[in-house]
Amino acid sequence: MPAKPETFFIRGSVVPDDDATYQQTTIDLGSYVNVGDKKAVIMRIHGIEGEWAAGTDASGANTPNGFPFMDASSAGAAVWQLSTQTQTGLIPLTNRSCIAKGQIWASNPIATSASPSVAYSDSHLPQAYTGGYLVATDNIFLGAYAGSAWAETSNLTFNMQLEVSLEAVTQSNAVSLALSQQN
Repeated sequence: MPAKPETFFIRGSVVPDDDATYQQTTIDLGSYVNVGDKKAVIMRIHGIEGEWAAGTDASGANTPNGFPFMDASSAGAAVWQLSTQTQTGLIPLTNRSCIAKGQIWASNPIATSASPSVAYSDSHLPQAYTGGYLVATDNIFLGAYAGSAWAETSNLTFNMQLEVSLEAVTQSNAVSLALSQQN
């Protein structure tokens, strides 16, 4: 029986707020991934957990790092994505650089700013794949977009935790994988 890989966690967050613009954060993997050496090392993402939350600087009735509020009598959505290339906007799952993606649709039918009373979420994550997702790039990019229905005082934030392990591969395999993850 093969040895179980030692896993560890990498965390990241991005703040799309309520500005209806795409925001992105770079997660540096340079101290883990090395494709330029004869003893190349790549990263396997075993799982991703994420949450939509109020930002650490949320104000008003919002609790920092708690549930986000929406504007009064509103409905809206927010989308996050993790990719191997920097992006200027949302990409489809068919983009070769897309590692994972998720979204939430929510509504607040009451006449004051409050947390959503109805919410639906959907995601496509590496833990659904047989062997996780291999990454051979020095950086990954966590991006998000949120519509203007989210309360400005919430500073809507997507927080993510990756469970990962490292694997040794040949340099040619690592370079081939890195090139295949570019769009």
